[in-house]
Formats: sequence, C-alpha cells, structure tokens
Amino acid sequence: MKATKHGTKYKITYRCPNYPKPINEYFDSEEEANLRIAQIQLEKKRGTLTPPAHLLDPDRDHALYRERITVAQLMKEYVDLYGLSHWSEGTLSCNQHRIDDYIVPYIGDVPIKALTTHMLEHFYQKLRTQPAVKMKGREHENETISISVVEKVHALIRSALNQAIRWDYLSGANPAMAVELPRHQSQPREVWSDQEAQRALQVCTDPFLKLCMYLALGCSMRIGEILGLTWDCVHYDDASIQSGTAYLTVNKELRRCSKKCIEDLKRHGRSDIFFAFPALKQTESTTVLVLKTPKTTSSVRNIYLPKTVTYALMDMRRYQERMKRDLGPEYQDFNIVVAQDNGRPFEERLIASKLRDLIAENDLKPVVFHSLRHSSTSLKLRISGGDIKSVQGDTGHAQSNMVTDIYSHIMDYDRQNLAQMVDRDFFSANSQPQPPKSPEDESVAQLIRMVEKKPDIAKLLLQMSQVFGT
Repeated sequence: MKATKHGTKYKITYRCPNYPKPINEYFDSEEEANLRIAQIQLEKKRGTLTPPAHLLDPDRDHALYRERITVAQLMKEYVDLYGLSHWSEGTLSCNQHRIDDYIVPYIGDVPIKALTTHMLEHFYQKLRTQPAVKMKGREHENETISISVVEKVHALIRSALNQAIRWDYLSGANPAMAVELPRHQSQPREVWSDQEAQRALQVCTDPFLKLCMYLALGCSMRIGEILGLTWDCVHYDDASIQSGTAYLTVNKELRRCSKKCIEDLKRHGRSDIFFAFPALKQTESTTVLVLKTPKTTSSVRNIYLPKTVTYALMDMRRYQERMKRDLGPEYQDFNIVVAQDNGRPFEERLIASKLRDLIAENDLKPVVFHSLRHSSTSLKLRISGGDIKSVQGDTGHAQSNMVTDIYSHIMDYDRQNLAQMVDRDFFSANSQPQPPKSPEDESVAQLIRMVEKKPDIAKLLLQMSQVFGT
C-alpha cells in the first residue's frame, strides 16, 4: 500500500474483511497518509481492521457502526434527525456553530463508546482556556470561551448522547449526566431604576434609539421584536389613543440566520421565515437578515400602548414619510417601524452600539439593551400591585414564574418603602422601642426627677437664673 498524489491531496486505497468495496481515504500531506497506512497495517495484523464509520450503514452494519461511530458523526446525525425536526432557524444556527467550532475540533475523532465522565469534564475545563470563535455580526466580551457557552456545549452533548442510547449506538448510562461543570459565580444583570430609565430617555437625542427604548420600557418587547415590528402591526387612531385601546401586535422578529440552516429547514418543511432582506454587499455571505416567527408561540401577542409610546410611534411615522419624499426611489420601503434613513432595518448590534454611546456620553449605569425589558417588567409588577398575569401578557412568557423569578428586579428604594410601611402598618405606637437617649437628655431627666423630689431646689434654681440672666 502506497500513498499517491491526486491534485493537492494524497490518496490511499485498501480493503477490509467482510466489506465488499475498496476503501479510499484522502489526506492533506504525505506524512498523514503514511501514518494512516501504518495504522491500517497494524490493525490488519491484530485482526481489528474495520471500515471507517462514515462508510457503514447504521442499520445494515449496526454492530460495526456502534464500534466506530465518532462524536463528529454522532453530532451530524443528531442534527439531521433531531435538530432539523425540533429547532428553529436561530437555534439551529447557534447549535451548528457550537458543534463546528467547539465540539468537533476538540473531540470529534473520539469514538462515542470511549467517552467517559472524566474525559468530558477534562474537555470542558480545556474549553474555558481556549479563544472564543466569533460569529459574524456578534461581539464577545470575553477573549476565552465563556462558562455559559460551555454549559450550552454540554447540553448539546448530553442530548446527543441520549439520542445515541435511544438509537442503540451506546450501552449503559449517559456519561454526560454525571458531569460536574466548572463552578462560576453568576453576576446579576444590571438594570436601570425608574429614575435612571427616565433620565436616559430625557438625555437621548437619537430618535431611533429613543423609540426602541420606549418600546422596551413601555411594551416589554425584546430587541428582535422591536426591530422586526412593521407598520401593519401598529393599530391606533384618535379614538383608541384617548380610550387607551391603541395596541400593537408582536408576530415576528428580526434575526440574522445561516443560509444553510434556512435551506436545511426548508427541505424538511419547517421554515418559519416571513421575509429575507436583500444583501447590501455584492460578495457572497453565509448569513441573511430575515423576519421570522418569534421564539415561542406565547411570544405572539397584542400589547396595549401607553400614550407616550403611541406619540413616539407617530413621530417616527411622520419622519419616515419625510425621508420617503426626500429620497424618492432611493428609499427602500420594507414597512419597518424602526428603519434607517434609507428604509433598511437596524440590526441588533447597531442599536447596542447606540446604547453604549448614550451611556458613555451621559455617565449612565452600564446596561445592555435586554436590561430595559427587565426594568419594564419590574416597573409593571410594582405599578400593578403584583398582577403577574397582566405583566406576563405583555412580556410574552409561557410561564409566569419567568416573570417573577428572572425578570423582576427589586430596587433599593422599594425595599426602603417596604420597611417604612411595615413600621407604619404593623408595629403599634405602644410596642415601638424608643430611640436611645443622648447623655444630655439623661442629665435633664435626672434634674427633673431631683426637682420633683425637693421643690426647694427649684426655687433656688429660679433665683440663680434671675441673677445670672439665664
């Protein structure tokens, strides 16, 4: 057996016992090909040579396939059979990124039967030291892979191995179930208080960012929902504004998705894309900006508009009509509410950049845009007196505990007011402990007791005060 060059690759050909066809493998260098030849010859001598798993049929060659299937092959089959049937475009794009960049390069060649809990824990520890792979259009705050990414990678591997057990590729317990992930101290999300949010609105001069803030704070909308809002989903007139029945409908969101993932889901009849925006650049891109259905069915909802938010929407509509007149055919009308001057939508990263600039220029508490949704939820819970179901209707969560456990932030001044209310409404005046007396107060009290016991001393003190004028 000898490696032969074919174009830029080196090819080797060999046969396996009980496999009818010759097997061809290709390598980038002659050295890699020769190493594989040595491995094949050793396996032949030991009687353990079997075809590569990608050449085997999982059903026809099941026993052999079980012995040879690697993590990379399992993840591909997991995506094809499970992911394309259960995931949305956004989830599919993110999970494929984690598989391609964080799983396959590190443990892709490991046979799944060789995976152990110890090996996975070592793998996760190693990931924490590796550089993060940047997705197009997204920024990472950390230079190394974050613990949250490691947790998502672990969830993918655990789910894939559960499927492998179902498919009878793996016997026994799932080694990922007993994994202990690296410990980390999660940081609570910074949010603005009512006063901080009001000040941010007052100092904001950017009309696009300001409208996004109004919709996040007043309507509890996610940034993708805000940027995907179209004018046909905004319903107001003079009568509805005055009666408080003006509303908007959330039924789509703006996202950047992988073209490949979209095509894969289309082939499975599962695409939920309303519209794909034409690309600005002439060069071929692997992603596309789309309007798609929201992340969950409960996210589709009607939200009643505060008058201030309605007026801000009216101002934006007048502004867009002026831009259409000024630009004429150069204006690209996609019917988007938060649109750039040329009519094209804003991407999330552009709004995030505007918010960072606003914070830096006005010395505001550093927050991310999603924090405004937290602020909105806490504000509405407080104003409504804890009407969770009404707040849940605005936020679009399927479960009410998401509102109370995750998105409600209790501000310090709320707790201060609560202490005062307990003092006023619970503790009675008789049971209230008196404030401690100062030394001067104690001296006066002693003098009063002395005078009460010996009235003659009181007369003497009065005479002295007249003499000394005190």
